[in-house]
Amino acid sequence: MSTPPSMRCGAFTGIADGSPAPGARRVAVNPNPVAPLAVTTCGRGEPVIIIHGFTGSTAAMAPLVDRLNGYRCITVDLVGHGHSPSPADLAPYSVEAMAATVAGLAADSADGPCHIVGYSMGGRVALALAEAHPQVCRSLSLISSTAGIADAAERAQRRAADDALAERIGEEGLARFVEDWVALPMWDTLRSRLSAAEWQASIRQRTQCNPVGLANSLRAAGTGSMTPLWDRLDGIAVPTLVLCGELDAKFVAIGRAMADLLPHSEFAVVADAGHAAHLEDPDACAAAIRRHLTAH
Repeated sequence: MSTPPSMRCGAFTGIADGSPAPGARRVAVNPNPVAPLAVTTCGRGEPVIIIHGFTGSTAAMAPLVDRLNGYRCITVDLVGHGHSPSPADLAPYSVEAMAATVAGLAADSADGPCHIVGYSMGGRVALALAEAHPQVCRSLSLISSTAGIADAAERAQRRAADDALAERIGEEGLARFVEDWVALPMWDTLRSRLSAAEWQASIRQRTQCNPVGLANSLRAAGTGSMTPLWDRLDGIAVPTLVLCGELDAKFVAIGRAMADLLPHSEFAVVADAGHAAHLEDPDACAAAIRRHLTAH
């Protein structure tokens, strides 16, 4: 795909619904014929690929995209999410497969390496991308992410829990799953920061995902299924920003541990924010990412 730069996307506030942003150009990317992805590009400048988290989409990253004006933002719906396909085969959903697909997108979207920004599950994909395909990565910005679960027993326990969640989607339906998902404590700070209308928009965005896609994503791309990368972090030479919300104690600890192992890393905390730091304080999150992009 050769994508001429489009004009900057229209202004975003809060969380958008599932529709493309005004001024955005949606294109199909097909480095993996099993699971072509839906991609939106907007803006001009150095390319930045932005990868959402589980139950997210391009629309969910809109507040961050709007604050990265001056860059060509390439936002991607991962397999099983947003407008991308939801195949029955589990193979395209693995973190490694998604990383390979994003590598194809990066190679086809720019003349040189791209900046990569990933949130939560998208951060795990970005980290796997930098480990396996460093030639397409100019820098990494990881928001509330992890290198996987190192302990085999804990990993198996998490895999079983994710499999059970996937079964619930089929048994109880997507709406009930999303209702239970957003009731988890990790979303308390996000709920408190958004207006009632913004919170409902975030629920609509999540429920627009395909239930088969989300179930398969849990089965194949959860942290229990991901090959842990902790013992490979010292070999990742891509300059990396590890960014966490101050109130997300679990991921602050994980982020510090990752930054200690990554040889070219910076650790930063978004004050008074939780797991979805890029939505709870998009100005501070974007400012930290912009400093990192400028430096590299």
